[in-house]
Amino acid sequence: MKRYETLFIVQSELSSDDITATIDRYSKIITDMKGTVLKVERWGKRKLAYLIRKQSRGFYILIDFAGRREIVAEIERILKFDDKVLKYMSVKLADSITAEEIEKELAGQKAEAEAPAEPLATIKPASPAAAPPAPEAATEG
Repeated sequence: MKRYETLFIVQSELSSDDITATIDRYSKIITDMKGTVLKVERWGKRKLAYLIRKQSRGFYILIDFAGRREIVAEIERILKFDDKVLKYMSVKLADSITAEEIEKELAGQKAEAEAPAEPLATIKPASPAAAPPAPEAATEG
């Protein structure tokens, strides 16, 4: 199996339920074709660099998965005809991924989700002694 990620942009005015249904639809395609979904990230609404189908904003979704090339072809074929999807792109991340690596990745995500959130460390301002010396002025002589 190979590792891929597919990023797609859907219309920003879709409801949360519609976005969840869209994610579930593409995740189901991956699992039905014997692939494994490693993670799904909702990047949220963002301003587009240029208008796409008269839309200036879009909701970004990233699906990271492992599977065969046929899965990518099928997902892209369906994304092409989905009216809710503005743009999409698939990228191959690795030529091969083993079942052990997949299990390790999924276990790491599960442990990360269960771990309590750590407070952010406070950043101390740099002391003047740590600052680099100022350049010396050139003297004429």
